[in-house]
Amino acid sequence: MGIRRSLKYAAIIGFIQSIIFFVKLFPWKWTSFFCGRLGLLSFYIVKKERIKTIKNLTIAYGHEKNKHEIYKMAKEVFYNLGRGAAELAIKLSANTKEDYFRNVEVEGTEHVFKALEDGKGVIMIIQHLGCWEALPKAWTVLGVKGGAVGKPMKNDRLNKLVLKNREFDGFKVLPRGSSYKTILQFLKQNNSLGMLIDQDTSVKGVFTEFYGRPAYTPIGAAMLALDSDAAVFATSYVRTKGNRYKLLCSERFETIRTGDRKEELQLNTEMYQKEIEGQIKNYPTQWTWMHERWKTTPEMIERAEREKHEMRKKRKAEKIMEEQNSLVEE
Repeated sequence: MGIRRSLKYAAIIGFIQSIIFFVKLFPWKWTSFFCGRLGLLSFYIVKKERIKTIKNLTIAYGHEKNKHEIYKMAKEVFYNLGRGAAELAIKLSANTKEDYFRNVEVEGTEHVFKALEDGKGVIMIIQHLGCWEALPKAWTVLGVKGGAVGKPMKNDRLNKLVLKNREFDGFKVLPRGSSYKTILQFLKQNNSLGMLIDQDTSVKGVFTEFYGRPAYTPIGAAMLALDSDAAVFATSYVRTKGNRYKLLCSERFETIRTGDRKEELQLNTEMYQKEIEGQIKNYPTQWTWMHERWKTTPEMIERAEREKHEMRKKRKAEKIMEEQNSLVEE
């Protein structure tokens, strides 16, 4: 298993390095086309991910599309991932605003600059849509100081390569697991903080609706918004047609405050999720449908809570018993 994992990471590193190499040698249209074809090839090779993609697209669109249409959408998902990898490599080599936005339309970015005038920072809600990895460079080139919370890669070589391409011009990657105080302080320095909340992860969350089904959604962005008064937006980087892209930014979310912390976390996270879903529905084959978005169920969380409650009761009873035995011995 260790050898297979090492070979897998070596292949990923080689793929990333080869894309960066090809971008420097060939016209970006050629590279984009080539990587799209590689993505399409992976659709047929990587069976496990193909099956998950088709299954999840069927859950989301099976009521309105037939099997042939779902299959076609799944192929486009892989094709777009390949194109996204090429676009990322292209944009990482762009060092000026003019060069970066040559094929990118901008929509809604003025909302962020207005919010930064308040001096309380900005939270960018990001989803794995289009070429999401290009967002940090896009906002940095526009003049927005910032960083993002990211999960370190399991492979050290891959992690160093990714960090090398993510950290530039002062952009900072805060590892997932950084103290809440550290992240809060980063925001209060009037920075922009990118947060991905569109996946089912092990971090604390609440259930929100995604394509009509409950999806476990991280609450970190809502917590930070409530505790920092930072402005919150949803942003994405999507392909519109051919080799044309669009940097999208929603209008500012009005943070909901009711006086009930639990309710506030629920309502604000639902608000973010609704906007995310809307953006995904506009570009459905540019989202990462191989992710198990509905993996965690309400029943699983309820069971885990019961087990925690029982464990606390057991520990409390054991502590009481130890105290009683100690008194008897005295």
